[in-house]
Amino acid sequence: MDFFDIIFLDVVLLLFPILMYLIYLSTNKNITNKSKEMYLSLTLITSFFLVYSCSLDNSKLVNILVLSSIVVLSYLEDKYILANIFSVALIIMYGMSFNNIFFILIGHITTTILYLLNKYKKINNVLYIELCTLINSIVFYAWIYIYNKELYNINKIILIIICYFFILNIICLIYETGKKILKSHLTYKELQQEKQIRLSLFKITHEIKNPIAVCKGYLDMMNVRDIKQVEKYIPIIKSEIERLLSLLQDFLLINKNNLDLDIMDFNMLVEDTLDKLKPLINENNIDLNLNIIDDEIFINGDYNKLSQVLINIIKNSIEAIPENKKGKINIFTKIKDNKYYLTIEDNGVGMNKEVLSKMKNPFFTTKKRGSGLGVSLIYEIVEAHSGKIEYLSEYGSGTRVIIQIPLYE
Repeated sequence: MDFFDIIFLDVVLLLFPILMYLIYLSTNKNITNKSKEMYLSLTLITSFFLVYSCSLDNSKLVNILVLSSIVVLSYLEDKYILANIFSVALIIMYGMSFNNIFFILIGHITTTILYLLNKYKKINNVLYIELCTLINSIVFYAWIYIYNKELYNINKIILIIICYFFILNIICLIYETGKKILKSHLTYKELQQEKQIRLSLFKITHEIKNPIAVCKGYLDMMNVRDIKQVEKYIPIIKSEIERLLSLLQDFLLINKNNLDLDIMDFNMLVEDTLDKLKPLINENNIDLNLNIIDDEIFINGDYNKLSQVLINIIKNSIEAIPENKKGKINIFTKIKDNKYYLTIEDNGVGMNKEVLSKMKNPFFTTKKRGSGLGVSLIYEIVEAHSGKIEYLSEYGSGTRVIIQIPLYE
C-alpha cells in the first residue's frame, strides 16, 4: 500500500467514529453527562482499535504516529487513564516492531507534562496541540535518524515528519472545531427551548388571567342581596372557574411525561371510555356507530393517559357538530403490520388546511373557551407510546382521527 494511502486510511478510520459521536450528540435530546462521557471513551477506543487493527508491516511507523494523536485527544478531554492505556499499547507496539521504547517514552512523558500544564491553564488547547506535535515530531525524527536511517532516506524521514505534523494538527483541529460547532448548535437549541418556555408561560399566564379577571369583575358588580343578580352571575363565575381548572389540568398533564406502562386490552379501554362518555353522547343526541374487532387486543400502554386521549378526541368530535345537525360518530378498528389502528370520525364542521397545520401547537384553539392544550396533549401521549396520530379533515366535511399503536409482542 502506498505511503499516502496508508495515511489517508488511518485518518479516515480515526475520524469516522469521532464524527459519528459528534453527530449523535447533536441529534440526541436527552443525553446525560455520564452517558456522554461513556460514549466519548467508547469512541476513542473504537478509533484506536480501527487504526491499530489496520497496521501492516510496512505501515507501523505511520500507524504509531497517527495513534499518538488519539493520546493527545484523550488528554484534551481529560481522559487521563484512557490516554495512559493508549500510551502503554503504543509502547508495546513500538517495542515489538522496532525493539526500542526509549523515544516513545520520552514522547509520552512530554505529552503528559504538557497535559498537566494545559489542565492547570498554563497553556491553552491550541498551544498544547502545537507543542505536542512539535516535540513528538522531533522525538520521532531523532529515533528514525539514529536507529533506522538505513531504512529511511532523509527525504522520506522529512516527508513522514511533515505529514505527522500536519496530520496531528488537522485531526485535533477538526475535533476542536467539531466541538465548537456542536456547542453552538446545543446553545442555539437551548435558546430556542428557553424561548418556547417563556412563550408558553406568557400564554398560560394570559389564559389564566382572563377567567380570573371575569370572576373578579362579576364579584365586584354583584350585590349579594339581589337574588336575581346572584342567580345570574354565579353560574357565569362557576363556568369561568371550571374553565380555569380544565386549563390547569391540561397544562399539568402535558408537562407530565412519565408513563405507567402495563399490558392492557385496548378494546376494553375503548369500551370503558365510551361508557364514561355515554351521558354526554346521549345528551347531545349523537348517533354512535361502533365497529371494533371482537377480540382482545393487547398493547403496552398507560391506561389512564390513553383514556384521556380518547376522551379528548370524542369530546372534540361532539363539540364540532353544530346544534342544528344530527350528530354522527363512527369508531372502527383494524390490525395491520403488527399495529393497532383506531379511527374516530365525525360529521362536524371540519377544519381547513390552516387550522390542521396549527392544531398541534400548544395554546392554539378555535374554541371560544378552549385552552389549546388538548390536541398537544393527545399528540404527546400517543408519541410517547411509540405510536402515531393523524388528523384528516376538510371544512364542512367532518374530521377523521387515526391512532396507530404498536401491538404487544
